[in-house]
Amino acid sequence: MALAYALAYCAIRPFSDAHWSLTSGLRLACLLLIPYRFWLALAVGEAAPLAYSVFKCVGLYGVVTASIWSIPPIAVAMPVVWFCRQRLGLFPAQRVIDMKALLICALGSSLLWAVVTYAGFVTATDPHMHASPIMLAGVFVGSYVAILTMVTWPLFFRIARNGRSLREMALEAVHSTLAWDALLYALPALLAIAVASAWMGAESGAILQMSLFLPVAWLTLKYGWRGAAVTGPIAVGCVCVLTLSVPDPIVIQAQFFVAFAVTFLFLMGARIASQIHAQEQERLTVDKALSVVQQVLHQGEVRLRQTSAALEMVGGNVSLSQGRVLQKVQRFLSPDERAALNREASTTKHRIYGLAESMHPVAWRERGLPAALRESIGRILDEGGIAYECIIQGRGLSQLAPPVHQAIYRIVCESVAQVCTQAASDRITLTLRGGETQGRRWAAIRVTGTGGGQAARQSPRGQSGADVAARLGAGTSTPSSIAAQAELFDGLMHARRGKHGMTLSVMLYDAQHLTLGKQMQPRAAQLWVR
Repeated sequence: MALAYALAYCAIRPFSDAHWSLTSGLRLACLLLIPYRFWLALAVGEAAPLAYSVFKCVGLYGVVTASIWSIPPIAVAMPVVWFCRQRLGLFPAQRVIDMKALLICALGSSLLWAVVTYAGFVTATDPHMHASPIMLAGVFVGSYVAILTMVTWPLFFRIARNGRSLREMALEAVHSTLAWDALLYALPALLAIAVASAWMGAESGAILQMSLFLPVAWLTLKYGWRGAAVTGPIAVGCVCVLTLSVPDPIVIQAQFFVAFAVTFLFLMGARIASQIHAQEQERLTVDKALSVVQQVLHQGEVRLRQTSAALEMVGGNVSLSQGRVLQKVQRFLSPDERAALNREASTTKHRIYGLAESMHPVAWRERGLPAALRESIGRILDEGGIAYECIIQGRGLSQLAPPVHQAIYRIVCESVAQVCTQAASDRITLTLRGGETQGRRWAAIRVTGTGGGQAARQSPRGQSGADVAARLGAGTSTPSSIAAQAELFDGLMHARRGKHGMTLSVMLYDAQHLTLGKQMQPRAAQLWVR
């Protein structure tokens, strides 16, 4: 590890200078991506070539300056990187980076390196060496822009890999719109601005170089932090290549402006990504809650079905038992008493069967939802003196999930009860239509009540709207509660009351059962990128 780092350091060192310290970017990238157990080897790998190059200048700068500069900068930055990784949560999870902690790490390391380098300039014995704040600012900006250049792509690669092979990543990059936008639009724009600024004077060229962040901003607004990660290092590299390595305020100002702009874009992109992730997690949480509620409703319907079947069996047993008792005691009873007992037995049997039918109709259990809508509801309304018509259209109703079938029946019963009690209708029309839009099945329900009046509030057969609602198994629901049931299936409800009746329309969508893995949800204050 020490030899590999020393070779990489020696290969980059000739291209590194004060205003674009590529070695600073190499140091921080290694500290961020390499485990702690190899850090000592990294310090040893940098100490050997650094000592060789520094102590050749002992006669020029003095022993104190040479001693300060011989300290491996990677060892100087180790406490800052360790603090950011351990205390600030630089990597909260695998393939997750806290952008705020990363920028604190980059700024802290750059400042620490700049202070050490500036201390060497201050203690130098060369009479021509005048340490000035411009040098400190230049070294700081040079280290920071090099970090933006060298560290961004390795971290982006770490996040984007996600356990995939290089071949899979290459295929994904070929089909990625981000890669094509960066290659066809952002990169030519950056090169054009860089070439144009190279042909201008120093001041006008520096001003033009400040516009290098515009293509980066465009990709950031379109793709979030990934757009800044792809083109930000290129923009910083263009500025550093075009500027001279001199302590010139104009050069430092141009570098600082681009570095600040790219940093701001990173933060903005990370914030956008964090908000999108939080919204997605919220949406998944809501979907999961809806799925759980749908399952609970389905289990409740299953229990009602079982209870209804059990009640029918109990009703049959009660009828048989009463028949045997009447057969044995009828010789001791008068004709009027026998008739009263027969009526009581028949009433008990009908009540038990009616209760079972209101819980879960026999037609539904035996012949499906259309039979329940046509026969069960039709028979109850017919007995209440209300005309009824059921129209079923469209396709895909049989392919809807069981919870949706159960919701359809219950909502139809509640809607019919609402129309009977509130609008006092004497004719009800049910229209059920199924379909599919964009790969998602849906069901549309419309219950229309017409006629009505005082005569319809009490039918000739003696059943009021409340009795009809009780026989349908409908409670004291309101249109708002029906709308709440529809929202459980991503639907909506619309009620319309006219002069001659009332119409309730409900739209339901197929149940979407989500299987959610354990995903980390960021706090609002975190700038996590994935």
